[in-house]
Amino acid sequence: MKHWNYLQASFPADDLDEASGILWGLGTSGIEEDPLRSGRLRIKAYFDPLQDLQSLHHEFKTQCRNAGIALFRCTARVQTERDWFTKWRWQLEPFPVGQRFRIMPIDGENQPPSVAAASHDISTLDDRIPIFIEPGMAFGTGTHETTQLCLEALEQYLPAGATCLDLGTGSGILAIAAVKLGSRKVVGCDIDPIAVEIAARNASQNGCGTKVRWVLGGLESTRPFQPRCLVANLTVELIEEEFCRLERRVKDGACMILSGLLNSQVRRIEHLRRKSSLRLRRRLTKGEWSCLVYVRP
Repeated sequence: MKHWNYLQASFPADDLDEASGILWGLGTSGIEEDPLRSGRLRIKAYFDPLQDLQSLHHEFKTQCRNAGIALFRCTARVQTERDWFTKWRWQLEPFPVGQRFRIMPIDGENQPPSVAAASHDISTLDDRIPIFIEPGMAFGTGTHETTQLCLEALEQYLPAGATCLDLGTGSGILAIAAVKLGSRKVVGCDIDPIAVEIAARNASQNGCGTKVRWVLGGLESTRPFQPRCLVANLTVELIEEEFCRLERRVKDGACMILSGLLNSQVRRIEHLRRKSSLRLRRRLTKGEWSCLVYVRP
């Protein structure tokens, strides 16, 4: 049975953006939000079990104190994978994303009808493309705005038959979406071996098991692949660090989809983009989050 470390904290809801930025900077793999009374918010931020939970606990409290965030409570805990699956299955119902997708959580009652049926592009229920997901401990169930923005961008800017690279694949949801949109070659990579394992399992559940090449590692591990579409749902710090390498991977006529950005962080990436030959095609927003679509003319 796998275990997952997490920090649970409550603070004023107005401090969510700054607290989330601290947690992403510490390497969280996903954040749950639970509104409380009196304008407070409780969050659970999950971390890889190999990370030192007590050090994370101390560093988070220190950074919150320096940022003026009033923590009403902050604890470090361990959760089993079974607990995660149970909560996912009980709380989440199938839901639409964008114009074409429907996310389908996998559990005992809601299983893909068959590999053959799952591989069909169009759901027989409502003409939406079904994506069956059991996230395990990987980020990307489709509930977060950043994932939804990436799915919407793929709908609009990934041509049928194009190649696609999903950097930081997490649960594999974006790579699976690319296959179901007709991409002829998809590579999904992640530095987390648990994520790669879960992504491969999700792809198999969707009839995409042989259509995606999974790579354990970062961007350099996928060389010399130059996709028609590169999608990266990361943190602003990781995007800034990798921007030059990402930009070099985008060939003429290709696009790059970047998400995981708060609206207030967009200017940081645009500053880097203006030094390149990329052009901003579109900015998609949902709540406090943004997704940038860049193209190389």
